[in-house]
Amino acid sequence: MTPTFKKIFIVGAGTMGHGLAQVFATGGYEVTLYSRTQDTLKRAETLTRGSLETMVEAGVLKKSDIAPILGRIHTTTSLEEGTNEADLAIETVVETKDAKIEIFKQLDTLCPPKTIISSNSTNLNIFNFISTSRPDKIIVTHFYAPPQIIPLVDVLKNEQTDMNNVNAVVEMLKKMGKKPIVFNKPVAGYVVSRVMIAYQRELYFLLDNGYIDAKDMDDAMIWGLAMRMMVVGGLQRIDFGGLDLSAKNAMNTKDATPLEYKPKMLYDLVAQGNLGVKTGKGFYDYKGKSEAELAHARDVKLLKLLKLLQENDVTGPVL
Repeated sequence: MTPTFKKIFIVGAGTMGHGLAQVFATGGYEVTLYSRTQDTLKRAETLTRGSLETMVEAGVLKKSDIAPILGRIHTTTSLEEGTNEADLAIETVVETKDAKIEIFKQLDTLCPPKTIISSNSTNLNIFNFISTSRPDKIIVTHFYAPPQIIPLVDVLKNEQTDMNNVNAVVEMLKKMGKKPIVFNKPVAGYVVSRVMIAYQRELYFLLDNGYIDAKDMDDAMIWGLAMRMMVVGGLQRIDFGGLDLSAKNAMNTKDATPLEYKPKMLYDLVAQGNLGVKTGKGFYDYKGKSEAELAHARDVKLLKLLKLLQENDVTGPVL
């Protein structure tokens, strides 16, 4: 049977927890937010109210939306109270195996049989060490801070996870405006964290060797890297640039930091003559569209984005 969701239980009211409570309450769900201390819950309420007021200021919500959203968030210091009738429980506890094992044990005992139990774990593969009576209802939903703003959610399943449960969670996330992506198998850090580690290594190298200062570095990231990625992502940008060029760059150990990983798929595509936009296929299949057509579609979006950024002063350091 396809699960339905009415009541959401968030375990942990810290950095991610209060934001998740806001996400689901804004989506129309009844939410119970758990912490061991009232002080943490009071802090969470203050931060949630402030976030909602910021959204009103930005025109994302109306002022009249705040009270109903806050009214759907209930707080508790009792796991028993929070798990009562929960359709989905999401843990956001500290990132250690012992903590995850313990909270999953408690949730499995206290939650009704219908409850899907999810983890917001970033680097730990929970499926390697947790044990529950409901393996078909265990899933990972990894949100990004601040979760009430950032759309991406990494969804991870196990071989035993029922795809009906995965699909139901994915559809719920989409209805709330999120952008869930489902992973085929576990990988530490998913996509974003792994890419961040790689590019941060390069940022530190350039700074440490005096090539550029922090402000110019961030300007380069915003106006060169991030702006293009907003339209063509990572792999499609390579398609536009040409896979043959990227393959040569990947082998260049003289003028750039050598890659520790040799990109097999990239080399295979080049060997097949699939060089990206200019040949009609690369990481994507462009289904007969010409290079000029694809460049036009890309550039229209880039120009709209550029105009938005320039007119609204939304780039650069927050201080």
